[in-house]
Parts: sequence; C-alpha cells; structure tokens
Amino acid sequence: MKHKICLSVLLLFSMVACSELKKVDEMHDATVKMSDTTEDMKKSTGELKDQTDELYDALRQGNALQLRREAYNSVLQAPTLFKKISEATKYFMSYEVQLWNGLGQDRSSAKRELLEQQAAQEFFMEIEELAQRDNSVDPLAEPDAKDITSRDNLTASFNAMAVAMDRTNRKQVENVDRLGETELVSMYSLMEEALLAPRDIPQKGSIREVLAHEEKAIQILQTRYNMFPLMFIDMVSKLGDKNLVMQAKTLLMGWDLDMSGMNATQVEYLKTEVLQKGIDAKNLLIKLGKTPQMDSKVKRLIDKMKVQKGAAKLSFTEAQNQQTLINMLKEIRE
Repeated sequence: MKHKICLSVLLLFSMVACSELKKVDEMHDATVKMSDTTEDMKKSTGELKDQTDELYDALRQGNALQLRREAYNSVLQAPTLFKKISEATKYFMSYEVQLWNGLGQDRSSAKRELLEQQAAQEFFMEIEELAQRDNSVDPLAEPDAKDITSRDNLTASFNAMAVAMDRTNRKQVENVDRLGETELVSMYSLMEEALLAPRDIPQKGSIREVLAHEEKAIQILQTRYNMFPLMFIDMVSKLGDKNLVMQAKTLLMGWDLDMSGMNATQVEYLKTEVLQKGIDAKNLLIKLGKTPQMDSKVKRLIDKMKVQKGAAKLSFTEAQNQQTLINMLKEIRE
C-alpha cells in the first residue's frame, strides 16, 4: 500500500514536472518568437528610417535647388545694387551645405564635404555668365532691370554675388552649435580655404573645384575689395538714394563723412560688416601674392571725402568712432 502511495506521488510529481517543463518550453518558444518579431520590427523600423532619411534628402535637394533658381533670377532682375545684394544673400543661404544638420544621411562628415564640393562646382558654373571674361573689375556697373542680359547688369549682379558670398543661413548656425562644431561654411570660406591650399599636390572636393577656377576666384576677391568701400560711402554720405551707381557723379564732386546721429550698432556694423570685410579681401590677396587693384573711380570717391571739422558737432565717442572708420578706409585705400 505504502509503495502504491509512493508510486502515485511520484507519478503525480512527474506529471506536474512534465507540465511545468512544457510550460517552460512554450515560454521559450514564445520568447524566441517575440525575439524574432522584435528583430523584424527593428528591421522594418530601420528600413522605414532609411526611407524617411532618403525622402528628406531628396526633398531638401529639390527645394534648395528651386530656391536658388528663384533667388538667382531675382538677382538678375533687381533694379539696384542693394536689392541685388539682398537677393544674392538668399541665393547663398539656399545651398544645401547651409542646411546640413548632422542627422540621418548628414551624419557622416563625408556628406558635408560632398555638399561643399557640389556648392563650389555649381557656384563657379553660375557666375561664368556674370563675370567679365577678361577677369577685370567694374564696381560701378549699373543695374539694368529692363535688360537683364546687358553687360552692365550682369556685372552688377556679379558684384552683388561677390559681396554676399560670405553669408550663412541661421539653420547652419543652429546645427553647428548643437553639434559642437566650430566651423561655419560659406562660399567665401570654401574659396579662402582652397586658395590657401598647396598647389604642388592634386586636391579633392571643394578645393579642387575652386582651384579649377582660380582666376575667377581672384576676380571675386578683387571685386569684394572694391565693393565694400563703395558700400561704406553710400551708408555714410546720406544721399537718400540706395543706388550708389546713380549717385557716383555727384559723389565725385565731393561728399561729407557724416557720423552725426549714428548709434553704436550702426557704427559697429560699418566696422565689422563693411570695412573689415574690405580689409580682409585685401589681406587675402596680398597673402596669395596678388596685388590688390582698386578701380580709379573708387579711389577718387574715397579721396573726395570731406571730414567734419567742427569738434562741437561730434561728441568724444562719435569723434573716436569717426576716426576709427577713417583709418579703416585709409587702410583699404593704401
């Protein structure tokens, strides 16, 4: 009897154990299936992410290209130099390299380098129709909205491009800050880097594109060197007409450097965003072994400047600011 009881107990335990083992097996099978499902989901999610990244990249490329086309046409059609510069700024801000964000397909540094190369390649192809063939500079070329293909209008558009090519998109500034990068990319920075690169070895990427058009890059630098002092004269002469070209004859008779009423922000703008950029263009030309060439009319305009003599008209701070600007203008002129 005792043996039967023991046998029954053992049989019961065996059945329970088998049942538990079956449950364990079933749990294992379920876990394996869940793992497979998770991997499938990961794969699907990864594929979806790749497709989304590709879609974003394709849409960005198309949208940026469309914006550049519209801005480029607006540069040609703008009736004044300052309006052309405004439209040229939008043109440069719409390059894809300005929209690089370090996410998705932008995660690799190679992508940013590719966008830099594509930007330089496109830019130098675009300005071929704008630049004077002999690589000369004509800073007082007059815009002509009625005949956008005229030589003067094309040259005026080239001048605007030369002025605006250092501008950056705020999206690039935000992305660079977020990623802890240190370098902002502009068409000017790409050109500067390339022109300072060694010539004795073959170059790649954007450097190659710029050096393939080195003479045109130097022409752009010479243009910037001439344009910024012209912009300064327009801003401080207060003629009330933002078309400096139309006022050139008047200015050549003499003009007053009028600092009265300028606030600190305006003065700082003239220093950093106008005159300093002219100085930088001059210094880069010298560093490259090139002679900065100032147009004779620009020289005459600078030389015809009349400085206010009455000390009572200017405060001590205004007088200091005025002298700083005069010194910077002289540095460009020399």
